[in-house]
Amino acid sequence: MLDLYGVDPKKLDNPIFLNRLISKAISESGLKSFGTLYHKFQPMGFTAVTLLEASHISIHTWPEYKHATIDIYACDEWEKAKRAAKIIITGMKPKRLRKSIRSRGYIYIPEEAKIEK
Repeated sequence: MLDLYGVDPKKLDNPIFLNRLISKAISESGLKSFGTLYHKFQPMGFTAVTLLEASHISIHTWPEYKHATIDIYACDEWEKAKRAAKIIITGMKPKRLRKSIRSRGYIYIPEEAKIEK
């Protein structure tokens, strides 16, 4: 999960730039996309979700605050997700960022619940 602060508002309100950046992050990181749905808000702002073979990438922008949030949810694709994040950060050039990595989707089965073969 990325929170980007101090991003050029023109980038945050440009659907062509943002869609190309997400596409670049997906292709150069080795992730596989199944399509994108996006919406350009009026007077400003953008949101998009790209479905991935391993889950999704979403982006939400607030140009008036120079802020964007991006989730790269890629099950079992840690290295690819990290590469995608780096590409997005490089393209957006935030003045400040907060990055959070969470382990999700792992199903814990307590030892006593395991079935013996």
